[in-house]
Amino acid sequence: MNESVFVRLKRRFQTVPKWAEDFPVEAADDTTVSRRDFVRYLFLVSSGIFSGTLAVVAGGIFTKRKNAGRVEESFKIADTGAVPVGTSRVFPLPNHRGPAIMVRLSEDRYVAYSQKCTHLQCPVLWRIDENKLVCPCHKGAFEVETGRVLYGPPERPLPAVRLAVKDDGIYYAGM
Repeated sequence: MNESVFVRLKRRFQTVPKWAEDFPVEAADDTTVSRRDFVRYLFLVSSGIFSGTLAVVAGGIFTKRKNAGRVEESFKIADTGAVPVGTSRVFPLPNHRGPAIMVRLSEDRYVAYSQKCTHLQCPVLWRIDENKLVCPCHKGAFEVETGRVLYGPPERPLPAVRLAVKDDGIYYAGM
C-alpha cells in the first residue's frame, strides 16, 4: 500500500512488447560481455579468417598444378601484311590473362608484351613518335625492344609474349 496511485496506474496500463515478453533481458545485462563469451567470439572469428586464408592458398596451389602440364595453344594473331611497320595491334591472350600488344618494328621484327602495366594494370599504348610503350595513367614508359622500364612508377618490365612468324601470318607462341 506504499505505492502511489499514479505508480499503480502506470504499471497497469504500461504495455510490454511481445519480444520483451519472449526475451526478458535487462538493458544493463545486454551491454556486458563475459570473458568466456569474448574468448568464444575471438576463437570463432580467428577460425573463420584462418579457414578463408587456407582455402585461398589451397586454391592457388591446385590451380597452378592444374595449369602446369597444359600446353598453350598457338593461334593466329594477324597476317604478316596486315600490320604495317611502326604500327601495333592489340590481341587477346588465352586463359583470360587480358590483352597483349604487338608492335612491328621492321619488316621482319615483331615484339609483343602483355598490355597491362606492371604498376597498376592500366593499358599500355604504343607511341611511334616517342618509340616506346607508355602507360598514360601514371606517366610510365617501357622500352619497345625489351619491355624494360624507362621511367615512371613501374618497377618491373612488361611480361613478354613469344611470337612465331610464319609465311601465312604471325602466331602466338606462349608467354
